[in-house]
Amino acid sequence: MQRFDLRTTATQQTIGWFLVISMMILYAVIMSHLTMLRYETFKATAFDLGNMDQAVWNTLHGRPFQFTNQGDNWYGPPTRLAQHVEPIILPLSLLYLIHADPRTLLVFQSLVLATGALPVFLLTRKHLPTMPLLAPTMAAAYLLMPALIGVNVYDFHPVAIATPLLLYAVLALTYKRYFWFVLTCILASSCKEEVPTVVAMLCLLVIWKYKLPRLGTMLFIGGISWTLIAFLLIEPHFSGAQHNNFWYRYAYLGSTPQEGLLNILRQPWIFFQTFVTTDRFYYLFNLFRSTGFLALLAPEWLLPTLPNFAINLLSGDKLLYSGAYQYNAPLIPFIMLSAIHGAERLLALWHQWRGETAEGLYVKALTDPIYTPKVTATKANTGEIKGPQGTHKGCPYNGTNRPVMGVRTIVRASLVGTLRWIERLISLLLSLVGALRLSFARSTVVARPLGLLEPGITTLRHTGKRHWQRFSERMTDLAKTIPFPRLQWYLCLWISVMIGLNLIMMQPKINGLLADHEPSSREQHIQQLLDMIPPDAPVAAGSTLNPHLSERRYITVFPTTYFSSAQEGIYNTVQYIIVDLDELFPEDKVSAAK
Repeated sequence: MQRFDLRTTATQQTIGWFLVISMMILYAVIMSHLTMLRYETFKATAFDLGNMDQAVWNTLHGRPFQFTNQGDNWYGPPTRLAQHVEPIILPLSLLYLIHADPRTLLVFQSLVLATGALPVFLLTRKHLPTMPLLAPTMAAAYLLMPALIGVNVYDFHPVAIATPLLLYAVLALTYKRYFWFVLTCILASSCKEEVPTVVAMLCLLVIWKYKLPRLGTMLFIGGISWTLIAFLLIEPHFSGAQHNNFWYRYAYLGSTPQEGLLNILRQPWIFFQTFVTTDRFYYLFNLFRSTGFLALLAPEWLLPTLPNFAINLLSGDKLLYSGAYQYNAPLIPFIMLSAIHGAERLLALWHQWRGETAEGLYVKALTDPIYTPKVTATKANTGEIKGPQGTHKGCPYNGTNRPVMGVRTIVRASLVGTLRWIERLISLLLSLVGALRLSFARSTVVARPLGLLEPGITTLRHTGKRHWQRFSERMTDLAKTIPFPRLQWYLCLWISVMIGLNLIMMQPKINGLLADHEPSSREQHIQQLLDMIPPDAPVAAGSTLNPHLSERRYITVFPTTYFSSAQEGIYNTVQYIIVDLDELFPEDKVSAAK
């Protein structure tokens, strides 16, 4: 009988698979239960479970995207296209062929989000093959991220589906499955109108990191075009008297998007006046803490998060940067990807600080489809490798067509790539500042600050190099006391502690979304009243009752008692009104009393 040794890579890989599968199952079961409990205790709301339930139900019955919760023409005609462009609703409506109920959407959302742990696990194994236990730890960081739990718990939103889809897109790209990469990008883009911009930013990495200019350019153009069509054509076509349903969040920039853009160009410092707040920094701190801040070691992988970070951080609505709602769904995949690449970068630095040069420590195979060209081993015993630079001898070979790179080669490649990225970024900033100075040479208001900024960036470059050298000298002593096998355990422990700390810090916000009791006689009595309403009757229901009646053609959120039909300018009055006085706002209680 083979001895079970926890120190062997094979054993750790087996444990990793067991852990990730167990965590995915537990997550799906627990989150499905919590979301259904929230619904059954009447804590789910019209915005957005009622919205989505009615839109999906109407789509299945031949009325695509139709919902009437808004009631009047302030938000536009009764269609979600006035607010969001979500073509994914079309295939989602097929779920209601199985069982037409809001809980179907809630369970489906939990299952889909749970599957996102698998690409996190596989990508960690791919990039850190010598740290097999780090893969399930990263999967746990994904599943226990408060931002993900908030996305899952707070009703149902199609954009939540984009989270695992974007992870699977990068997984397909990593393994050169380009058809599946394009398909997952298209599906993710169909979840919400700003997600195609995220895909476009991802395609910049496809061009840069994966050296696929045609594929990257094609999808970049497609993503930007999709977003522009959604924002400039589809949503304005269906907009109501308000014209833009979400610009109120950015009203400090101007009364319209066009005016806001002009104000940004004229007064760029308005960003800093808005962005530099404690709440926003706390929001960022919570997002990156879930992965032990490893994401900050690979900032280039945060490039696709820029559109959504701009949407959230520049908003005047605190919900967008609270860290507990659906607005974080497109951010989560790339925070995890940055953490994976950040851990890989830390590994390379650790070897450098330890001064390890021995061959045979497997970190990345030459057959890695991203970073290296194809090579073939001609002699398994001698380790003779044929590549584009000729035949190389003395490279250790493990006998499985996977030649092994030495640590020195890996460290050099990783660090050179990192330093080049930083140098290019600083050079780009200097070029940008220089170009702006030439463009605004006649404007002393603009040219003078830019003239002061340019030497500051140059000084920053030299200061950064000097501090990095000092930091590396200090880290050398620490790295020599922690060998590589032990580093894996320390990283797993560090991430686990950060996961626990983040859950504790975000617990009040998450608990505010969860049900605080099991269904009781009160919920049973409410359900009996709901069952008395005919299934085809137009209804005005309170916010928490709305999702329990939304599978009908016409429903509004009380106190609105009329709704617009498909014919423009024609309004109808509901036949039934049902409210829970305990949930009403004070101003609505007056309407209820009348």
